[in-house]
Amino acid sequence: MKSKLKKLVCVLTGCLVLSGSLSSCQGVEITGKAEDIPGYTEQEAMIVLGSERNRYQKVLGQEIWSVPVENQPETTYGPYFVNKVKDFLQDIKTLNLEATEKGIIATSTDMETIRKIAKEFYQGLSEEDIAFMGNCTEEDAQSIYTEYYVATKTAEYLLSKVSSEVSDADAKVITVQQIVVSDEASANTLLEAVNVQGANFSYYARTWSEDPEIDKTLAKDEKDDAYYTAAFQLAEGEISDVIEEDGRYYILKCTNAYDKEATAKRKEGLEQTIRASALLKSYQAYADQHIVRFREPFWDSIDLTAHPDSTADNFFSLFDENVSF
Repeated sequence: MKSKLKKLVCVLTGCLVLSGSLSSCQGVEITGKAEDIPGYTEQEAMIVLGSERNRYQKVLGQEIWSVPVENQPETTYGPYFVNKVKDFLQDIKTLNLEATEKGIIATSTDMETIRKIAKEFYQGLSEEDIAFMGNCTEEDAQSIYTEYYVATKTAEYLLSKVSSEVSDADAKVITVQQIVVSDEASANTLLEAVNVQGANFSYYARTWSEDPEIDKTLAKDEKDDAYYTAAFQLAEGEISDVIEEDGRYYILKCTNAYDKEATAKRKEGLEQTIRASALLKSYQAYADQHIVRFREPFWDSIDLTAHPDSTADNFFSLFDENVSF
């Protein structure tokens, strides 16, 4: 489920940065497993679920809820969707529990932003939206936005503790041209030809290579084989010796020994992956010791086909537009 992770799971992919210092906060110690934590009210839960239902329906149509799902306890996508929203809100509640322990709160300045978002969201709801969202009030919207804000702030705090620096050398991306043939004798003959002064490597590659893909973009440590080892040892413009890999023979010419733009993009991706992994590990360790399970009966009777004229789908987008950490 994509948008339910708009900020939280965006954090788990390493996209968010901590804003401000939390070092002065006073923590409240919480120990042991926390079970049977009160869940969100039906109105609070339906604000999130209703917004997401409408967003999905706009793209996929109402029939999405009856589509079968495989390898899941649920048989159709509707119940699966509801349970994923429930899981998400349990994560939000868990992060708020951790926020209490660490003394992370929504400050008075934060609350000004939250009230503004909640007011804009609620005033944009139609009567049908409000009915589908459990006859919610603006206070309900403010309450669930506050929980989401604090959860995101907590996730960002955890993220700030992660060291994720990746060097340019480790993220390096290069481009090469290749000639690929099936026998060593042909490869050796071609190697002699391309090493003649003034020889056009591209011409020989287009004419003789058995692989139509001549230009290749390679990332450092993407693979650990003879091909990659040889490629990353080449200077720009340099031609390799014959490389044997999996019964085929390769000759490489380095055309760009350091693709600056691609390297920067890969570096960012690697750092996001490191942050995501560390953050998920930290969160999961806490969640394993502080188990939150919602048992409110309304979760078992949610009808995703109700109030078909409800269209509000901007719970998360309004948050994204107004909140930057």
